[in-house]
Amino acid sequence: MNAETATQPPAPRRIRPEIQALRAIAVGTVVIFHYWPHLITGGYVGVDVFFAISGFLITAHLVREVDRTSKVSLGGFWARRARRILPAALLVLLFCAVATYIWVPLNLWDQFFGEIKASTLYIENWNLASQAVDYLGAENRPSPVQHYWSLSVEEQFYIFWPVVILIAMTLARRGSALLRRRAIAGMLIVLTITSLAYSIWKTGADPAAAFFVTPTRVWEFGAGGILALAAVSTARPALRSVVSWAGLIAILAAAFFYSPDTPFPGAAALLPILGTLAVIWAGAPELRWSPLGWMQLRPVQWVGDTSYSIYLWHWPLLILTPFVLFHSLSSATKLILLAITIALSALTKRLVEDPIRSGPLLAGKRPLRTLAYALPATLLVLAASFAGISALHQRQDADRRASQELLTSNAPCLGAAARDPENQPCINPKLRLSVAPTPATAREIVIPHNATKANMSPLCQGGLKREGVLELCTIGVAPAEAKRQMVLIGDSHSRRWRPGLNAVAVQQGWSVVSIVRRRCPLSTVKRSREGPDRVGCERWKKELPAWLAKHPEIDSLMATQSTATRASKSFFEQQVKGYLSGFRSLPASIKHIVVLRDNPRAAPTTLDCVERAMNQGKPAGPACALERQAVLFPDPLAAAAKALNRPGAGVVDLTDFYCGPKLCYEVIGGVLVHSDEHHVTELFNRTLAPFLLRALNRGQWLNR
Repeated sequence: MNAETATQPPAPRRIRPEIQALRAIAVGTVVIFHYWPHLITGGYVGVDVFFAISGFLITAHLVREVDRTSKVSLGGFWARRARRILPAALLVLLFCAVATYIWVPLNLWDQFFGEIKASTLYIENWNLASQAVDYLGAENRPSPVQHYWSLSVEEQFYIFWPVVILIAMTLARRGSALLRRRAIAGMLIVLTITSLAYSIWKTGADPAAAFFVTPTRVWEFGAGGILALAAVSTARPALRSVVSWAGLIAILAAAFFYSPDTPFPGAAALLPILGTLAVIWAGAPELRWSPLGWMQLRPVQWVGDTSYSIYLWHWPLLILTPFVLFHSLSSATKLILLAITIALSALTKRLVEDPIRSGPLLAGKRPLRTLAYALPATLLVLAASFAGISALHQRQDADRRASQELLTSNAPCLGAAARDPENQPCINPKLRLSVAPTPATAREIVIPHNATKANMSPLCQGGLKREGVLELCTIGVAPAEAKRQMVLIGDSHSRRWRPGLNAVAVQQGWSVVSIVRRRCPLSTVKRSREGPDRVGCERWKKELPAWLAKHPEIDSLMATQSTATRASKSFFEQQVKGYLSGFRSLPASIKHIVVLRDNPRAAPTTLDCVERAMNQGKPAGPACALERQAVLFPDPLAAAAKALNRPGAGVVDLTDFYCGPKLCYEVIGGVLVHSDEHHVTELFNRTLAPFLLRALNRGQWLNR
């Protein structure tokens, strides 16, 4: 969403009903997409409509200033933008910070307060891009300020766009006004074409990041800016009416026919952008059959005028309300939230936006006065974020100490031991209400890094090393002292096995090289959404067998891979064949192959459930258990290992340490099982170590 969508330049000008209508369409598609994504599968294009409008209005404003004064007042421009954007934006951010502190579980504080901080500094888009978060369906839980990514892009545009125009004007400072306009137009055309080309390339190479980063969006502003420099349309009203309808159809076609799977922005964004430019170019032709009739309707104009506040409020209410109600939202509840959004937006515009933007306190005053008010308001929101993060870190420090003490206490029935089928029943009353680590610390490493003598640390010996695209982490004993040398491969689920396997390796005198790569299974089957690193993954698949061939002393391979979905029978069989091909690519020196069957998953709200149970003094294990069939998927990698049907190949299946016949448990023997929806905590993995060794000894795969 763009904050400029309701901007009025200081010089009086008439309200353009077609632009207000575009704002209404844009915010409407975005809101409906967020609340009911199945109704408008491409409603995210509303953001692009806002970007094009912003480029048009801001460029027109700056060029008028150049024509009038032969200069650009950067301080004055930035002060006007600050008065327009910051009051409502900071108000909503402060609300989100307070709401997070009151209602959001501690396990989400680090992410939520971090994003509030990034949004306050207007770098949320880069923050999300750096995490490779998919805005349309991310692993991370959506935060209440995730929508500030677009406002961050907008703010960055406001910073550099007037500088670009100032540079172009300076280059043509000795020329006429016409020459200055041509210089500005030339600069914008070069930027727009360059950005569009980059956007198309980046969307193909790294779609998750491309959605957020500013360079892929500059051309959308630039297209609006180029239109602002074009001559005023003198076409006949009939032609302009046709163009206006065509533009509206293009925007709505993108909104209804695009989907989260559409590569975006890239070339696909041309449709809503060109549609927006067509409507702006056509203006408001006064014909009976032109779009002007419905554009001028009071509700349409009001929504367009209030679109900025609507955009700011609709998303936090959608994300935060489930934490208040402790359940997902029904359509009736969403309708109530929309009504609340409209009410809050009206109040925000009337009591916050308009008085600060055009009231006597700041309007018409020196830019430094605006800064004097904006800076402490910004610092207040940042202070709230830092206070939340500081409180979380204090809690996490206490949790780490408790987890370390628990692990070294040799408490009976701790973690996986509580479900050891050979020691049932195994009940330790002292662990009945224990949860270690707590959800707030679940993603953190809780095993002490200085505890190598206790065989607890999964530290890489000599640090993480790189050979080509392979990242090597050696655990266990030093290779020169090893009785056996092994390799552990897979994705992030394989990485989570380092603590437990490290304990086994030290005990057995093994040296294990862990080589993991995200979203890159050793298989010939390509995933439908492989992510941005397709080329690197293919290199990894080639370099791994070659590296193993150079190290014939490594005779054993262990592997595990995330089983993300319940695949159809045909696709499951295809996956098995792909993994079999991957196994066959290994050199002959690999004589033993052991697959660690993938762990059950959790629900998106499982950690929230655990935290509520803790606060209520209830045992979290049974309170937050999930049906086994819903969270345990067939594992094609394990099926491929069985299909090898050779003495040195087998599968370690530890599912019974997570699940009973019907339920899988989230807290077992006082230990939290998951750190998120599908990764196992380091502490629980460590408690699995003795049972991993027992399974390996019984299978005898490493001895055949």
